[in-house]
Amino acid sequence: MRLRRTKRRPAGKESPAGKRQPPERAPSPVKRTAPARRPPAYFTVAGIRLDLELERLRGLPAFADGPLTKRRPELKVRRASTRPNRVGFAVPAEHRLQVTAYPGIRPGDVLETLLHELVHLHVGRAREAHAWHGRTFKTTLARAMEEAYGVRGVGARSTLHGAYAEAIERLRAKPQLEMDLA
Repeated sequence: MRLRRTKRRPAGKESPAGKRQPPERAPSPVKRTAPARRPPAYFTVAGIRLDLELERLRGLPAFADGPLTKRRPELKVRRASTRPNRVGFAVPAEHRLQVTAYPGIRPGDVLETLLHELVHLHVGRAREAHAWHGRTFKTTLARAMEEAYGVRGVGARSTLHGAYAEAIERLRAKPQLEMDLA
């Protein structure tokens, strides 16, 4: 069967049925509505209020000269039934990030993921080898981890989450010193 090619009629002209068609318009930009107010439980993962932690982390000196100080990124929490391959992601162009909660996630895992994604928003895509997880990203992440959680000397050669989470968990497990101030 052979199909016959027909000329497409210009917008605003009459259609074959004799009815006038409105002119085609360019698609309008997507209008993002304000995010819905979510209850505190939405942001709570492994006993950590991610919205409050996000606010605290935005004030780190490592982020002082970047976009995080100017405006709060949109945070979404995804809940998965099993551990996903992708535990978080950031979209610097849209100033938003997502953290995935899954069964068995530890506080260290979620804190590492949140800070990792915030560093992506701060650094963006660097103009260097390994644009997303290159030298600039790793240096900024190491500085932010030290400022936020006191984690030093972690050789995170891989881009997989977990190296800093182990160090955070070890530090959280250490007993805190108590001082009698009375």
